[in-house]
Amino acid sequence: MVYIYDILLNFMDGDRIYEFFEWDNKDIVEHIKRIPLYYVESNVIDDLLTKEVTFSENFLKEIENKTLIFTDGADEIVKYCFLFTNGERCYGFELNNNGKVIYKSSLLLDEEEEVLEISQTMTLYAVSYEKRSIAFNDNLLTRVDAKKNNFIEKDLIYTYKSKDYTKLTYLYTECFGYDNTTYKQKYERLLNCINSTNSIYRNKLNFILNLSHKLYVNK
Repeated sequence: MVYIYDILLNFMDGDRIYEFFEWDNKDIVEHIKRIPLYYVESNVIDDLLTKEVTFSENFLKEIENKTLIFTDGADEIVKYCFLFTNGERCYGFELNNNGKVIYKSSLLLDEEEEVLEISQTMTLYAVSYEKRSIAFNDNLLTRVDAKKNNFIEKDLIYTYKSKDYTKLTYLYTECFGYDNTTYKQKYERLLNCINSTNSIYRNKLNFILNLSHKLYVNK
């Protein structure tokens, strides 16, 4: 086992892992004092990023209490935590008591490069785990665009359910011009139009809705 010292990890739950350039200043970034590193096959990392993975009891025992986090007082111990690399990329993972992956993190670019350099001298590690396919979210939206989508969707759903058809028609007309479609059709088309990766409507609707919210608050 090799240890890596003094790195930052931004553990998040969910199917998708965010790269360092998508980290938010509101994220709780952990300052890791020490964490075990393993060199594994590329397919292992692929499984961890795209499937539901549960590790063996033996692996849990091997990594138990090996990770430390800097705190203002005594170092905090993370029970099951580790880094996996294939020599080309590296990610951090945290497990629950049953060996299931619950949190994932990318690394800062410079820190990942240091880890990759260290991994070149490491021996391949054979790890035992079970995997199960999941409905993996392959949405390629950036984190910023995903937040915009979430904001727009919530507003559109509220607007339609509250029968504010004047607002709904205004938003629709700003995007597509005037036509004789029903309110339901307008609502569904607005929802659908923001979900493509390069949607030209996302920023427009986000701007309009943010502006209207600010005007409402300032009244």
